[in-house]
Amino acid sequence: MASLTESVKRHFPLQNIKDVILLFQSQIQNNDEPNLALLSIVVGYIENLLTCNRSLPLNCDVESALEPMFPIVDISTIDALYAKFKCQIKGSVDLTQYRSSRCATRDLVKKVSDIIWSSLTRSYYKDRAHLQSLFSYLTGKVN
Repeated sequence: MASLTESVKRHFPLQNIKDVILLFQSQIQNNDEPNLALLSIVVGYIENLLTCNRSLPLNCDVESALEPMFPIVDISTIDALYAKFKCQIKGSVDLTQYRSSRCATRDLVKKVSDIIWSSLTRSYYKDRAHLQSLFSYLTGKVN
């Protein structure tokens, strides 16, 4: 799991849905595997911003309130969460045991899964069904 590349960083800030689509397309159409950790963090961050703290002032014009409000996604937040995830996983897995093949083995996937589930606090267990993104996992913000 490499650091975020310049080709990824140039997509930021994400200011609208089109920017998000372009980021996803670049990940899917590049020659390497798509960075699913990055995409999960981005989608979770957007979901959290769109669904939390969305109250309108009492004297707000209804017409303007119905206009879509897309949150601006800055690279600094995404990069910090990505680095946190990378550190957490790489710090817990000895990759020298899994270098025999280019693809992830069942044992490696199980090891990473065990690390993630064992790091969850008891308060997460009631919300396990809502931990659909790495953003939720890394920040503890469950919608």
